[in-house]
Amino acid sequence: MRHAIKLTLFCLTLSSTLLAAEYRFIKIDFPNATETIASGINARGDIVGRYNDINGVVHGFLLRKGTFTIIDVPGASFTWARAINARGDIAGWMQDAGEVGHAFLLHDGHFIQIDYPGAVSTIGRGINNAGDVTGNYIDSSGTEIGFVFQDGKFRSVLVDPCSSDVWSAMDDGQVLVGDNCAGPDEALYGFLQDKEGKFRTISFPSGGSFPCTGPRWINERGEIAGLYAVANNSDECYGAEVIHGFLLRHNSYIAFDVPGAVSSWPHAINDDGLIVGVYTDKNGVTHGFKAVPKE
Repeated sequence: MRHAIKLTLFCLTLSSTLLAAEYRFIKIDFPNATETIASGINARGDIVGRYNDINGVVHGFLLRKGTFTIIDVPGASFTWARAINARGDIAGWMQDAGEVGHAFLLHDGHFIQIDYPGAVSTIGRGINNAGDVTGNYIDSSGTEIGFVFQDGKFRSVLVDPCSSDVWSAMDDGQVLVGDNCAGPDEALYGFLQDKEGKFRTISFPSGGSFPCTGPRWINERGEIAGLYAVANNSDECYGAEVIHGFLLRHNSYIAFDVPGAVSSWPHAINDDGLIVGVYTDKNGVTHGFKAVPKE
């Protein structure tokens, strides 16, 4: 078993090196920010995310054709622009003055607050080209439950009684990816829900004994981007200091790390294969990145 694990780790490391060489990496830093995270990219290459200013306040941003625009929900203490679709609609989440979380949609310059009925809090994660918003909400018992907000109606997604979170949906609004905890130790697994509503487990073969995988995006080609950690218990998973990225392409897992980074993972991949995400450098500074496939 030990030999098999070492062989798997070697193959993954080799795959990571080869894959990184296939991309040109571009650092994304909001001017004068202490931290920048790129979390969404659309077909036009517009990028959204969040940054921390020098006072520690979190703002959303849009990066279009090299120009940053600040996105702040009026009255919010925290704004994260999480995803953007081809029409330019932006979905994300914010916290009000009382630090209660709400999902939001920015459409044609207008903010629309999205709250699951009766929920303690609601978080927006993604938006597809049909305008469907995905995310999770916390119910009165404290359980995290995923949702799809489609045509003004909510659809709950609970893979396991422990918790579930829907990060993104394909344009049909039926194929979903996200993560859920499962079992008495609350291991973290990814999931793919297909058009028939059946669930498939996504678990990157990290070599650790504790499953720790979180898909973040699926594009229209069915390519999935996300994160994983090498963990042997829940503390090493949910509080991991080192996080890696992965791609799931043609039913094959591929490790994906920004060269030279201490931690890195992709948040989104568009239909042209452009990837955006976040990495931490050797000095502990967090940057966004865009990875462009080399021709």
